[in-house]
Amino acid sequence: MASVEDIGIDLGSSNVLICERGKGIVLNEPAVLAVNHDTRNIISIGQEAYQMMGREPAGISVVRPLRRGTIQDFDMLSILLNYFVMRVVGKHLFNRPRALLSVSATANEIEKRQLILGMLEAGARRTQLLERPLAAAMGAGILINEVSGRMVADIGGATTDIAVISSGEIMARSIQESAGDQVTDAIIRYIRLKHNLLIGWRTAEDVKSAIGSVDPEDQNDLSLPVAGRNLVSGLPRQVDVTSEEIVEAVEEPLRLLVEGFHSVIERIPAELANDVFDDGIVLTGGGANLRGLSTVLQREMQIPVYVAEHPQECIALGCGLALERPGEYQRILGDARKRR
Repeated sequence: MASVEDIGIDLGSSNVLICERGKGIVLNEPAVLAVNHDTRNIISIGQEAYQMMGREPAGISVVRPLRRGTIQDFDMLSILLNYFVMRVVGKHLFNRPRALLSVSATANEIEKRQLILGMLEAGARRTQLLERPLAAAMGAGILINEVSGRMVADIGGATTDIAVISSGEIMARSIQESAGDQVTDAIIRYIRLKHNLLIGWRTAEDVKSAIGSVDPEDQNDLSLPVAGRNLVSGLPRQVDVTSEEIVEAVEEPLRLLVEGFHSVIERIPAELANDVFDDGIVLTGGGANLRGLSTVLQREMQIPVYVAEHPQECIALGCGLALERPGEYQRILGDARKRR
């Protein structure tokens, strides 16, 4: 394996993406592990573990070491990071890359140190941190060092990070617990209440991807057969679920998301608000792909809303860009920690 010099990592609650300088995205895997309850032995990691969700044998759980930007289990997180980094850089003793890791605003100093320690244990020779909205904006092609204000919203699995950026700094932000996971939870609740049908997380994710919509004015009504367990009879059952029903199911997460956008705009100076009105809002993250979201936000905010190209990859790509241009972006990077 050729030597890997620099890697940028989007460590999200749902997925881990790694960008290698000069190559782009080289890894995109679910941020989950299948773990034996009694021995704490790792059964599988990433996509293989995700496929077990809802089908775990007795004594095995699929866990997320990072939830809502907060470390839930540092040992599991270290194992996850080590596994994915080794997948990319290999196990050669002298192949220790520099790493740039995205970090949530909710992470405290202890968690930041834990993340850096986890990267050093994974083999990085030097690790820096970059706040997620800055990385997302850079990956979306926004020139963050310009004085003009730009608004970006990274809609991840556990949280949505909404920020206005000017001169390389975050001028105002709001972190909403209204994101992809909350939409999935809302779909599970709705189908349970309306159809007396209990479905699993992965099934709800499939529904969201196939027919999910948030736009009540969307005329393209789709349907999907959905199987689960009937709560009355206890037997397997299948019902047809429509995108119109999904619109109804996700009303509350959408309302909270819109409130988050309003709260950020209300806290910025008038000149920055004028910039946002002119240039619009850019959506990144996997949740940006939800059908009708940009249309509804534009209608509610009366501001142009755009979905970035390859929105789920923006944070990792932004980290990679910062590594390619260290002089240009050094000011926004967290303090480096080197392997001793």
